[in-house]
Amino acid sequence: MQVIRRLNRTEYTNTVRELLGPGATTAQVLPADDQVDGYDNNAQVLGISPLLLEKYALAAEDLVTSALASTNAEGRARLLTCDFSGANEGPCAKQILSRFGRKAWRRPLTEEDVGRLLALVQESRAAGDAFEVALGVGLQAILTSPHFLFRVELNPAVGLPDTQPLTTFELATRLSYLLWSGPPDEALLAAAESGALREDTELERQTRRMLAEPRAAALVDNFASQWLRTRQLALTQPSPALYPTFETRQLGPAMAQETALVFAELLQGDRSILDLVDADFTYVNAALAAHYGIPGTFDPSRFTRVTLSADSHRRGILTHGSILALNATPTRNSTVKRGKWVLGRLLCQEPPPPPPSVPQLPTGPTSAGSLRQRMEQHVSDPACSGCHVKMDPIGFALEHYDAIGAWRMMDGAFAIDARGTLPDGRSFNGAIDLASTLKQDPDLPGCVVRHLFTYALGRQPEYADEAALARLTQSFQEKGYRMRELLVQLVLSPSFRMRRAQEALQ
Repeated sequence: MQVIRRLNRTEYTNTVRELLGPGATTAQVLPADDQVDGYDNNAQVLGISPLLLEKYALAAEDLVTSALASTNAEGRARLLTCDFSGANEGPCAKQILSRFGRKAWRRPLTEEDVGRLLALVQESRAAGDAFEVALGVGLQAILTSPHFLFRVELNPAVGLPDTQPLTTFELATRLSYLLWSGPPDEALLAAAESGALREDTELERQTRRMLAEPRAAALVDNFASQWLRTRQLALTQPSPALYPTFETRQLGPAMAQETALVFAELLQGDRSILDLVDADFTYVNAALAAHYGIPGTFDPSRFTRVTLSADSHRRGILTHGSILALNATPTRNSTVKRGKWVLGRLLCQEPPPPPPSVPQLPTGPTSAGSLRQRMEQHVSDPACSGCHVKMDPIGFALEHYDAIGAWRMMDGAFAIDARGTLPDGRSFNGAIDLASTLKQDPDLPGCVVRHLFTYALGRQPEYADEAALARLTQSFQEKGYRMRELLVQLVLSPSFRMRRAQEALQ
């Protein structure tokens, strides 16, 4: 029995570009993937429908046709890497299919694999097609095979223990899609083929090499943006009447880029990832600097690193426009959403969804009191208080920031009260004080580990994983909460290098 997990849309796009060049595109629009806890690489939602399979077939035709039409400096199609004239036709087709298939399927092809592909080419030639057309049939078969579209991991054979090591090629594939959201390169495939990837030293060496590559930016683009939910910022639509600068100054993309650049610096600089909550620096362009009130001259199209003063209102991710605008309504900030985000994404204490009968707060400013006062009245209802007593006191710390993250001293006609408490009773006043409190919270490191584990394995942790998570959290602490070191330790862990039979139905 096997577990197969489809490449998500990002992984598919990255994989075809590695195979066919950065310009590889298709006219087929692949649908967005579903998510589990914010992650679109979860095995539970990466099945395939007949419609999606048809789109993959049409995409493969587009990609192969374009690649065979693309020529190199000598005027030869880039995929035609050998002389296929006369008696060379069969051996040339075999060579091209074997090499392309090895990269596409992330493992060497068997003789049986190659034989089936060659049979398709020969059948096309027998029908009168030119060699290039017939070869294209074989290449399209590679790109529509489950060995390409899915990440296949074999279950332990009957009679063996339920938990068995991944093959070296399966391990190489897990590693490359974790760090690069794309396929193994030749160096990693060679390490898998030689068997060296079974050794701790080689696996660690490959992990560190890959983290140093530009392609490791995928951890920022995909892991960080889904952990922090900033990818959803593109869907945020503040009221144009109330917040016209959000759209005209393109603040949404700038805010997302700010958070990505801060995370990237902590990752590539091998710094504590806990600095994310109270970082004394950020990145801004002209529009974002103006929005934040940061003095100086800035480029409209380039981001500049700025050091933030001790009395700045912009220290750490809680004060990033991305997080503040994401957790708001179109017409006002949202105490509830902001408190819920902190609990779920930073402390792994996700509150349950509200019951359907809960009344909504007014959408705009009123004369009935500040948002805080209205929230305090709202949660006096016993049906609401169980969850809101945990979320709202956290969100109150962020009241100084409006729906698009601009600093303010007043909520309409009312002075802002930014005092709050965590569920365990620790108190704070304002975003900067909250950040300092969170940085010392013992649940924060473990939550970072849990989110990375979820992303790396494409599944949510189970009860059987708790001991492994505790070991990773301890190692994370010992190594100064550095994300790169956490990634290395995760890759070396049995959880990453082994698979269990009961995962087969995911």
